[in-house]
Amino acid sequence: MNAQLLNPFTIDIPDSVASTIEAAECTTCVFNHGLNALHGQYLAVGRSDGYITVWDVETKSVVRVLSGHVRAVTALAWSSYNRYLASCSADWNVIVWDLAAKSHPGPALRSAPSTSAVPRDSNGESAGVPATSERKVTLRFDCPIASVQFAPGNSKKLLVVLASNQAWLVDITEKVRVRRRAGAGIEVDDVATSPVRIGLHTGVEAESPAITAARFTPDGRFIVAGTSKGSLLVFDSQTGMLLDEKNVLATTSGVKKLAFDAPGRLMVVNCNDRALRVLAVSTTDLGAGGEDDRRTKRRRTSLELTLQHKIQDMIQRTAWNDLGFSPDSDYIYAGAAHKAAHNVYVWDRTSGTLVKMLEGPKDWLVGVDWCPHRPMLASVSNTGTIYLWFTPAEEIWSAYAPGFEELEENIEYEEREDEFDFIDDQDSKDRQKQQEQEAAHVRIQPHTLTATTTRETLDPDHLFDRLNIPHQQRGQRDCLAFRAMARFLQPIEATSQDTWQDTDEVVLARADDDTAELFVIPPRLETDYSDFHHDV
Repeated sequence: MNAQLLNPFTIDIPDSVASTIEAAECTTCVFNHGLNALHGQYLAVGRSDGYITVWDVETKSVVRVLSGHVRAVTALAWSSYNRYLASCSADWNVIVWDLAAKSHPGPALRSAPSTSAVPRDSNGESAGVPATSERKVTLRFDCPIASVQFAPGNSKKLLVVLASNQAWLVDITEKVRVRRRAGAGIEVDDVATSPVRIGLHTGVEAESPAITAARFTPDGRFIVAGTSKGSLLVFDSQTGMLLDEKNVLATTSGVKKLAFDAPGRLMVVNCNDRALRVLAVSTTDLGAGGEDDRRTKRRRTSLELTLQHKIQDMIQRTAWNDLGFSPDSDYIYAGAAHKAAHNVYVWDRTSGTLVKMLEGPKDWLVGVDWCPHRPMLASVSNTGTIYLWFTPAEEIWSAYAPGFEELEENIEYEEREDEFDFIDDQDSKDRQKQQEQEAAHVRIQPHTLTATTTRETLDPDHLFDRLNIPHQQRGQRDCLAFRAMARFLQPIEATSQDTWQDTDEVVLARADDDTAELFVIPPRLETDYSDFHHDV
């Protein structure tokens, strides 16, 4: 739907269930939040049979089917510009999918006792699922995974929380080696590296609390982790070092989940005591820390957390499954963990009062997510069905012709005396043209960027100095070819020199390629997998 045709004065809270996706076998779903211009266009769905489907919200069709897990998918995460999708499962694996890769039919669908329709070819046999070309990285752990998240603005870094109450900061950056031998040209080779895993340790004492939930801050500078004892830990997102421990929740119950709003100024925490807590987030200065901080003249900063509201159901003592903020941060939503109801509660963020309760079917709710650019909710039931909550919006068709106005009822039009007179004055023509141009300006709400990361670029001449390449040789074919590919690499990480073989080499990191603001998942020309969902 065109955002210019939406009425800005309509209710910005979903009203009722607009459509249902049956036979989805869904365990978790998430919209594509991020910096992409098409944020909210896709809905990623994790299934109980291990498949992942990417669903187009506008066309109501399945655009991708990803096969890689053998057990139920527990969490999904989009990268900042939505090119990559990370999934974790109860099979102990985390898989990063490249949605820009061309897909082709892979292995046949697994046979499982399911009522969902399975796509078949012209011979009536089960068709293959595109999987091989889209899988980028697979990470193996020693227990089921609870959650996964990309670092804001960096698709090469992941935050993984295990079911064993451990958290890992994983770096999957790819590296290349640039080598120059005496009397030869430049050689570029890939470096076989394994993902670097940094554990987020809570302390050295034996009774240190376990990490039950963790999230990056929207600016990507810190990691906030909730523990089994009700405290919040603040880590440095680059080194994984513990910066501070906050006991602002005033509870000893464990943290189940936490979420930030888009600007990163607010945070909501769900604890086991069946209460939601809204915290204000700000940055505080800790001064220079260790020897490394003094050497780099970097001052240590941390987060200051202030409790604003405590939200709970005092009558029914409702527990909560999922939570988050609306796109404009005016509302807080949470899914109730009733076993006989499918309810989503919406509170006003400033006052903490209940604004609306969305009542659905009788099967209980296991997950919910709010669309990042319009009043739409996607909730998941225990039966695997997805419910889309939406408020029907009246489209402002006068946006096509701003000179017109919408009328509540028919009125008789009165012609002006000079409306159809011939205008000969050039000044009058210019003035009328200017008025039409000013009236044609359509007000568009800007998309606020939450992760403003500036990428360092590689200077080829600086690299040539490191490799001791004379200036008269830098115009040769190999050097010119390296200049063309330098924009895909990051600055120098390591330099070494072999005096025996007279060789100079430099190790470089591949730059993040998740930067397209208008990334669209390429259409597939093979089998149609829309039968994975039945839209009602």
